[in-house]
Amino acid sequence: MEIETVDARNERLWQKYLSLLEKQPTLRLASYLRMARVGLHGFERWMRSRGYRVRDAKQHILRLRRESEVLAASSFIPVCLNTDQDAYAQPHNFLTGVSLTLPDGTTVSIRRGSAESIVSFLKLYSGEGSPCSD
Repeated sequence: MEIETVDARNERLWQKYLSLLEKQPTLRLASYLRMARVGLHGFERWMRSRGYRVRDAKQHILRLRRESEVLAASSFIPVCLNTDQDAYAQPHNFLTGVSLTLPDGTTVSIRRGSAESIVSFLKLYSGEGSPCSD
């Protein structure tokens, strides 16, 4: 059985604390260390020697959460359908620059598409066009 060094144990505990902090942003280091049966003062001394700070970790996690919320609110998903090349040869069959705001607040921008494909997309989005809807 291999004995874990204090440095390795503290690093492992710090990484575990960071992962728990992502799920519970209000988790206090003292509470976590108490559950892990580790002394707070010694651990804080180790943190200072490594340049780790709870405040920095919490700010980093909050910044990541804000960024992910912004990405979730505004996503760009390119959709390209494989169609025969003859359809592309007739530009009069296509609508360009179509922007749709759906009832749930989602905004869809369509660079180029036929009226039929846009209607098909709307039916699929609303669930009408799904082959096995519940």
